[in-house]
Amino acid sequence: MPHDSSWELYWQVRLQAIEDLGKCEAVLAASELILDLDAQGRPARLLELGCGAGQIIGALMDAHAELRGVSDSVGVDYSSSMLERARSDCPDLQLVQGDYTDPSVLEGLGQFQLVLLVNSLHEVFSAAYDEAQGEVDVPAGRAAVAEALAAATGLLAPGGYLLIFDGLEPPGDPERRVTLRFLDPEAREEFGVFVDEYHPFRIQAHWLADGWRVEISQHDFARYIDKSIFLSKALWETEQLESYQYYTEDDFRRELAALDLRVLELRKLTVNGFKWRSRVSIETPGVDFPDEHVLIVAAR
Repeated sequence: MPHDSSWELYWQVRLQAIEDLGKCEAVLAASELILDLDAQGRPARLLELGCGAGQIIGALMDAHAELRGVSDSVGVDYSSSMLERARSDCPDLQLVQGDYTDPSVLEGLGQFQLVLLVNSLHEVFSAAYDEAQGEVDVPAGRAAVAEALAAATGLLAPGGYLLIFDGLEPPGDPERRVTLRFLDPEAREEFGVFVDEYHPFRIQAHWLADGWRVEISQHDFARYIDKSIFLSKALWETEQLESYQYYTEDDFRRELAALDLRVLELRKLTVNGFKWRSRVSIETPGVDFPDEHVLIVAAR
């Protein structure tokens, strides 16, 4: 399909259901890559690692069903319940159940022109939770992410693309203190839920005397902002178990360069920034709301 206004309207309608999760940018970027592959006369076989219910890859397959290679696409996920939904919603998608960080799960899948890691690598990082520490083992989690990136790269056909959409660790001193003021009682209450229930790391919050301001580290501020859209929603049950912060921009660039991948695009994104600014103000000079997500397109 063409790169024109009708195509843009198609995606505006198609992506309404996932706009709030911030994944629409990943779908749009992947769609452009698929169209470019077709324009080059190349097939567009897709692989999504950690595909869940097939929301992302299913949308792409529906939109580009007539293009060569698309019908032979594959989704991998460990959750049987998610894959049941994918089978129902995406009947043409080949599905593999298993943990994609296990090399045996990926054996025999072949090569792909586009590999997608959409909100997937942070789950790999979070799986390194250490019961003895009561937190994620950061070195182990970061090493697991590096291994997952290497496995994904190994499935790329020559000239193929790797697309990553996930959380981003802000630059600077993670222990820098940040003072926040809550602008309504609900925001203050939800922050208390976050402090009490966020599982990957212990949140160190110091309430100031007026009861409306709190002092936290820059690191915990980024964690809170990333999770604030899920507080009071059903998704919080799973989101409280996962940390989106594991790599900075420099970390991503370094790991991809080590895999001989060229970064074609790296775009830092803010999801639901309007909500934060209406509910929380930052009183620390020189501090702003972080770009908490990143979209990366790299080529082999």
